[in-house]
Amino acid sequence: LAELGLLRVIADGISSVIEAIPVPQRQLSANIILHWVSAVTSAFVDNIPFTTTMIPVIRRMVENVEGLSLRPLAWTLAFGADLGGMGTLIGASANVVMCGIASEAGHHVSFMEFFRIGWPMMCLTASISCVYMIVL
Repeated sequence: LAELGLLRVIADGISSVIEAIPVPQRQLSANIILHWVSAVTSAFVDNIPFTTTMIPVIRRMVENVEGLSLRPLAWTLAFGADLGGMGTLIGASANVVMCGIASEAGHHVSFMEFFRIGWPMMCLTASISCVYMIVL
């Protein structure tokens, strides 16, 4: 996906949406948007390439877009990408390792089995962390 430029398209789309938001609501809106895009994307793309792609994007946004601070965006990116990884079997290396160990022990875990449990948990924890980031 990184080679196809999909992560860059996502990053540029986030930047465009945030720039269109009025300045007084920009930081809060940017935090919420970045949090959920990071969570959903990291459920399907390894969070390390996504995060490394997004770091220069949020730095550039802070430099070029009025009303944004780096620190809240960095925390939002970290929480969203981290928690998003639990949404699917391929979202985090730990999930893949667990699947391999379970399979060796005779307990196959399919993508959909993991998704039925992982996705709601990701949504719950991402919702809690999103509210937490807003309160801070």
